[in-house]
Formats: sequence, structure tokens, C-alpha cells
Amino acid sequence: MNLHQRTIVYVTRPALRLALHPFFRMTYFGVEHVPKTGPVLLAPNHQAYADPFWIGLPIRRPIHFMTWSRVFRVAYLRPLLRYFQCFPVDHDKPFDKSALKIAQELLRAGQAVMIFPEGGRTPHGDLQEFKAGAFRIAVKLRVPIVPVTLNGGFEVWNMYRKLPRPGKITVYFHPPMYFSADDRDLKEVTAEAARAVREVIASKLQRPVAS
Repeated sequence: MNLHQRTIVYVTRPALRLALHPFFRMTYFGVEHVPKTGPVLLAPNHQAYADPFWIGLPIRRPIHFMTWSRVFRVAYLRPLLRYFQCFPVDHDKPFDKSALKIAQELLRAGQAVMIFPEGGRTPHGDLQEFKAGAFRIAVKLRVPIVPVTLNGGFEVWNMYRKLPRPGKITVYFHPPMYFSADDRDLKEVTAEAARAVREVIASKLQRPVAS
């Protein structure tokens, strides 16, 4: 870790967790399932604006976040996004090759990357269908995938609320999952990985799953 990353991990995150806990009442389970070193793909469900921060607070290693490109257009947010090691993805493109290339390079370098497989926040609180891009990279590179279930985000700060309200946030980090194509078709294994990770996330989700 460089000095910037150490500051985030050992100063910024603990301070934010302490400051925000009375307002959001955050509870975490299974943080030990996140590998302390080496490449890992964190794959959470997406309920609220602040999901990356709620999920990342207890993790004691740097994380790179794939983030909606439109947020980078807000001038006062850009420094904050860069500070927290976010990189843009264009949701208007069905397959943003540049964003996936950045994610792939980070994983090759042994970094932790967080990508929301739904591609955006849920409009109704239920778990949406998953996009395949992130799983394709993980399968191709044989990188562990840690499914993450977040509850409470939709009630606290969904896309229809301008400001958050007090509430309880619960995050489950599930055991790492491994997928490899080997002699099998990459597309087939990628789809299998997406289904399996979605099922694990849904197992702890307090809201319905879109059929």
C-alpha cells in the first residue's frame, strides 16, 4: 500500500465508520471472508448511492470502485471519487470495454475491485438481473469472487430520495467463490458464475428478487 491507500484504510475509513454509525447503525458479518492480499472481485447488490462506502468501511485493504460515469461530471465530487480510487463505467453502453479493461488490469496487479453486477441501483428494492462483464473477467483470470449482500440501503437512501434518512445498514460478506473455464466455454461458465453469485446474495437479502 502506498501512503494514500494507507490513509484511506487506517484513517479515513475508521473515522467515517465512527462518525456515521449513530446515523446509519451499521452491522457487518463475514468481513474475514475478504482476502487480505491478492486479487479479489467484490460483487454486491446495489440499493443506494452510498453502497460503496457502507460496504468498504470495515475492509482493511485498498479497494477500487467501478462507478457510474455521470457522477464524474459533478465537479465537486470528482476529487472525492479520485481519493477513494473510483473509476468510471458508462451505463449507456451495453459493454464498456474501457472500464472492464481497467478492472482487469487492477485484478492482474493483485488489487481488490468492487463492481455492482446489477449495473445500477435497484428502482424498487428488489435484486435485478446481473450483467456478465465482471464475471467474465473473474472467470478468465481465475480471481475469487466475494458475493456481498447489503440490506437497508433502499430504505435509507434510494434513487428517489435526495438526502438519506437514519436507518439500519446490514452487510454480509460471503465466502469467496471460484470459477474457471478450463476446457469449458467461457460464456457458459460466466453465466454460471453470475447465477451462482446472485443466488448467494439473494440468500441473505430481506427484499424480493426480480424473476
